[in-house]
Amino acid sequence: MDKVRYYSYFFKTMFFGWNGCNGCNGDADLYENREDIELCPKESNGDVFSKESKGSLPGSLDKLNEYEKVGSSSAWQAGWNVGNCMQGLGILSLPYTVKQSGIASILTIAGVLLLGNYTSKILVDCLYEEEDIGGVGGGTRKVRVRNSYPDIAVACWNKLGSHLVNVITIVDVTAVATLYLELSGALLVDTFPVAGLSKISWICLSAFVVLPSVFFKNLTRISYLSLIAVLAIGGMLFSVVWYSFGESIKWKLNTVPPFDTENFAISFSVILFNFGTQFIMPGVEESMRERQKFGRMVNFTYLAVALVNMGYAFFAYLTFTDNTQEFITYNLPLGFIQTTVSILFIVKSLLSYPLMFFLIVTSIESMNFSFLPPCYPNNTDEKLHIWSMIFRFVLLLFTLLLAVSIPHFTLLMGVTGSLTSPWLDFIFPCIFHMQLKKGRLRFYHIFADIAIILIGLVGGGIGLVYSCKVLVRIYTQDQ
Repeated sequence: MDKVRYYSYFFKTMFFGWNGCNGCNGDADLYENREDIELCPKESNGDVFSKESKGSLPGSLDKLNEYEKVGSSSAWQAGWNVGNCMQGLGILSLPYTVKQSGIASILTIAGVLLLGNYTSKILVDCLYEEEDIGGVGGGTRKVRVRNSYPDIAVACWNKLGSHLVNVITIVDVTAVATLYLELSGALLVDTFPVAGLSKISWICLSAFVVLPSVFFKNLTRISYLSLIAVLAIGGMLFSVVWYSFGESIKWKLNTVPPFDTENFAISFSVILFNFGTQFIMPGVEESMRERQKFGRMVNFTYLAVALVNMGYAFFAYLTFTDNTQEFITYNLPLGFIQTTVSILFIVKSLLSYPLMFFLIVTSIESMNFSFLPPCYPNNTDEKLHIWSMIFRFVLLLFTLLLAVSIPHFTLLMGVTGSLTSPWLDFIFPCIFHMQLKKGRLRFYHIFADIAIILIGLVGGGIGLVYSCKVLVRIYTQDQ
């Protein structure tokens, strides 16, 4: 019985109530009311964080208040942004992964989302440091001393770490944003052939549609677009599942393929990089009015995404079995269902572009280039400066140029994703967690961090090898 309690506590703390502070009691103590505690005497002009220990940031009370500043998004709005980001472009290929590796694919979806839940929480935990409360009761509380993923990297690896995280994020998110335009154009050509427009024309039209959204200054506004995007992807998944249940008379469980090592390797890499959201988590947590609800928001969002995607992938495969195509839209019969699914995915793609674009601009600004003016005004109520508007327009044109000029960009992104996603989603969060929380982690947290690092390295290596093979074969055929 003691072992049962021990492992129950292990899984609870690791995945559902991560708490890096042994002296705190759950979320309530982690984020207790900041107005009730004097962090330093009012007459003091000294540094709040003067100890300069590894992982601490020096700063005045004004700087601390900047980190502690409460956002304007509700937990639901934060969940829309996370859910939108989690429903990646690989969602169309999830039924195909079941064709490749059977039940192992379904279990992999659950496992990857469980790991993603954990790494999201430990990454946000790295934004905080423990401070002594003092007074009669004593104890410690957590204080937010960092704002972003690059800030965490600075605390571990100085400026080099910040630049590394920013560059990888920019490459990864730019590729995703470009692919949203490219896929929108491809689907629009197939959905509206009577329009007589080429793929390039549709891509340019898609860029024009998203143009107003690139001037948004915060995640709260983007969350409304994310809400519509999540509803669109939910409608798409519902349409596929609804059609699948209509064909349920054909379902045969014995058609589910057995485990195959090579096919599983391909499915594993597709699933591993489909649900990455870690790079957005610090910004989402910062934007929340009630940060104590961050953990519950993450749990609910990941659970909902897991159940929906596992059911969708399995039911769609049972319907089409060995005929399941790489993109599920190719399996649907011509007419209302296929058109509906395509349009809903186009809506999801176009409304997800602003979120990716916001991350690109934020990452570029955090690099503090001396030759670039600020990308955001000092006051959120101010309008964007003319320089900032021109800069955003040029970035939009850059992603448009990539979408229309690079052949087989989707395959190229498979290579890019294998190089960037494992580091941002799994490896960096665990490395930073072990370094910043060194001496305060239990052995099973260290074990979990090391295991996830190895999974990220193996998954990235497998994805890179197979993506390169496919890319070389396709480009060779084009010669």
